[in-house]
Amino acid sequence: MDSSDSYSVDPGDIEPVGATIAVAFTGAAVGLVGAAVSFVSADLGLALIGVGVVVALSSPIAYVRMKRLRGE
Repeated sequence: MDSSDSYSVDPGDIEPVGATIAVAFTGAAVGLVGAAVSFVSADLGLALIGVGVVVALSSPIAYVRMKRLRGE
C-alpha cells in the first residue's frame, strides 16, 4: 500500500475471508434494519429481512466457490 493516506485499503490487501465476513456482516445489518422497520411497515420489514438473509447466506457459498475456482 503506497498511498499517502495511512487509512486507505488496497483491494489486494483484502483476503477472501475478510470479504466474506464483510458481506455476511452487511447481510446481518440489513436483516436487523428490516426487523426494526417491520414494526412500522410489515411488508418492507419482511422484504429487508429476506434480503439480509440471502446476502448473509450467499457469502459463505461464494467463498467456497471462489476457493474452488482458484484451485485452493
